[in-house]
Amino acid sequence: MLEQSDMTTADFQKLLKIALMDLRIRRTLLENEIADQRAALRTLEQSEAIDRLEQQIQPLRQDYAHYEQFLKDKN
Repeated sequence: MLEQSDMTTADFQKLLKIALMDLRIRRTLLENEIADQRAALRTLEQSEAIDRLEQQIQPLRQDYAHYEQFLKDKN
């Protein structure tokens, strides 16, 4: 596996942008699923499903913020 030092700055920036795009897509899919769950009648099972989805979004948001910082630092 290549290290960051083995890449050009442009390649590293592209890789970061791809990672951020992937995280945005995954987060959007989870947020859409939460919206669908909320639109349905509320039950305990649906509330638990929403909680699980929100727990899945948190690490995505953290990863996104972490990788976004690399882009901000490089520009």
